Amino acid sequence: MELNHAGANKDHLGIFVLVIFAAGYLLSSQLRGVTAALAPMFTAQFAISAAELGLLAGSYFASFAIMQLPMGVLLDRFGVRAVLVASLGIAALSCFMFAAAGSYAGLFGARLLSGVGVSACLIAPLTAARLWMTPAQQQRLNSWMLMAGALGLVLGTLPSESIATGFGWPSLFIALGFLFAAVAFLVASKAPRHQSVGTQALQHFVRGYLTIVRTGYTWKLGALGFFNYAILVAVQTLWIGPWLTQLRGEDTRGASLKLLYINVIMLITFLFMGYLSPKFNKSARDGEVLLRRWTPLSVALLMFIALMGPRADWYMFALYCISAWPLSVTHPLVGQRSQPSEAGRAIAFFNLLLFIGVFLWQWSFGSVVSWVSPSKGIEAAYQIAMGALAGLSAIGYFVFIVPGKALTVDSLKTQASQ
Repeated sequence: MELNHAGANKDHLGIFVLVIFAAGYLLSSQLRGVTAALAPMFTAQFAISAAELGLLAGSYFASFAIMQLPMGVLLDRFGVRAVLVASLGIAALSCFMFAAAGSYAGLFGARLLSGVGVSACLIAPLTAARLWMTPAQQQRLNSWMLMAGALGLVLGTLPSESIATGFGWPSLFIALGFLFAAVAFLVASKAPRHQSVGTQALQHFVRGYLTIVRTGYTWKLGALGFFNYAILVAVQTLWIGPWLTQLRGEDTRGASLKLLYINVIMLITFLFMGYLSPKFNKSARDGEVLLRRWTPLSVALLMFIALMGPRADWYMFALYCISAWPLSVTHPLVGQRSQPSEAGRAIAFFNLLLFIGVFLWQWSFGSVVSWVSPSKGIEAAYQIAMGALAGLSAIGYFVFIVPGKALTVDSLKTQASQ
């Protein structure tokens, strides 16, 4: 069937299509988070340092970030189905390449490609929701997509570690490759077709983002993405694992089990909030109030973890992740504060800021640990690195709360006409 954002009914997306979208995002989250559980294996087999481990994990987010601006244009031009199928195909290829890698360079190259491959797995469903669902339902979809992402992170912990231990980590990535290919086939078969909107989006690439970049609200919300949200992802998908093994003395299996606990808790949180969100988070203003009220708690908990050092166990990280849940409303906020025809590009630009941040904080955390540990010891190095992330989170929140005029669709129209 042919759909466009001008004529489609709200809440048009079918349950089965949403499940397919969620499956793609689940796999992308598993691929994103598996480095935390398998980090000891990669470190032992390839003799890589903390800085190299951070660069390996962060390379996924670097290529992901690079793809966001062109991905936004491609989604607005060609639609969700065509773009997502191509993206998932690349993700499948990257998994096969990672499984075949025999060196750190091979791992790094495949990891870069994987970031390209999964770059549409969240932005595509969110763009579809902005076009075809009501604001309240967009918030629910966002929470449930993040629930699928949390389930992916759960699968990226003890289950992935168990498969890697029993059959070898290459077997895990081969299986992921086939699963990505299967989801791509389902998207091609079942997702709605997008009606072409012409070639303007491609002909005016820079101009298409100019309105978004010129808006002060973009940078206010972008600060939360670049600092707070990015730091949450950087910690959750990589550095909790090494913190538990190197500071708490856990073995690989013990750390994977505690990562499993954290991600199961987040899965339940997203499920619960996905049900309740439309009741208290019905508009962009409601989402902004959530961010203002609750973000300081997550900043304080991250600083507390840094101060506790080796005494900070997994449940403290779980509390930090739960307290940072309101950051998940940022993606729908971006879409709601933009015109429907620019939703893909608006969310893409926010994702650019977010995942550049993840790359920087994962890499720089490992670099700080490698630089500081020889002189001050591994415990102090981790505490300094985590404390720096807490300080950066405080900066992101401060930029967000600085008074400024909120962006609206009407103001976007006014700017576009000037």
